Amino acid sequence: MRKIRQHVNPLSAHFMRERAQPVARPPGLALDCAVEVELGCADAEFSFARAAARADMLMVGLDIREPCLARNRVRAADEGLLNLLFGYVNLNVDIDRVFAPASVDRFHLLFPDPWVKKSHHKRRVIEPALVASLTTQLRPGGELHVASDVFDVALEIMSTVEDPALAHLGLANLAGPWGFWRDNPFAESSRREQTTLRRQQRVWRMRYVRSDMALAPGI
Repeated sequence: MRKIRQHVNPLSAHFMRERAQPVARPPGLALDCAVEVELGCADAEFSFARAAARADMLMVGLDIREPCLARNRVRAADEGLLNLLFGYVNLNVDIDRVFAPASVDRFHLLFPDPWVKKSHHKRRVIEPALVASLTTQLRPGGELHVASDVFDVALEIMSTVEDPALAHLGLANLAGPWGFWRDNPFAESSRREQTTLRRQQRVWRMRYVRSDMALAPGI
């Protein structure tokens, strides 16, 4: 099996052209079913487990690496997961093309690439424009769930989301301002989280909810 390149530069010219496509809801799901999205899904272990556990929910995995998406689609078909879809996106370029406003119940951003070299920090995914786009696509009461095993990355994400300049977006930290959510509130976990916990390392987790309404019931 051909190895998929782990890192791609999202700022390269190849990826800066808008070409993400809207998600087409598969038949068989209720029009008002819950919609959850794993951003930068990679091998999508979290998405596969979540879709298998919630057959009444639409689960969508998005990534910039199209060979990875192709493999995930084959696996989803093999496992009969009709409620699991995969699509291309460059999060900082064309996420607005994928979902309509107020149509997503929960975004999961799990262990984004830390881009450790200082010269690569500009490639990190969370920036104010993305936070604004994700908030627009969340339904009232929807959630942005973030996890990282790198404290500096988690703190940078927190400082971006909780910047007073973005207070108008209405995202509230469920653990309180500048607070981390200690445990995984979901039964499912990504491969990276499983590895991190086996190494007895800390997962830095944040949960932000649109504060204009209560969080949608049930996780």
